[in-house]
Amino acid sequence: GQYKKLVRQAKEYINQHYADHELSLNDVAHHVNLSASHFSVVFSQETSQTFKECLTEIRINKAKELLRMTSLKSADIAFRVGYNDPHYFSSVFKKHTGLSPIEFRSQI
Repeated sequence: GQYKKLVRQAKEYINQHYADHELSLNDVAHHVNLSASHFSVVFSQETSQTFKECLTEIRINKAKELLRMTSLKSADIAFRVGYNDPHYFSSVFKKHTGLSPIEFRSQI
């Protein structure tokens, strides 16, 4: 219970900064005034997912939204959701959704 507010603050921070490809666990830990290792443990205990899993989920959900709502190219969407490498973005997207970004868009 004592960490619920802290985790909520962390998630808000992640939601505001997910597009920054350099966003790291250290950045978020610093924002909530915890060491990276302590934050990592607290975050995964409270959310049942690691920081990286949470960040990836947010980025993929934002990418799905952009694929649905815009005609942006997949590479542009990759950059907008915090991936510097469009090929890496596509592989992460496929791993999480079972579809490539192009396949995902074609099903809408």
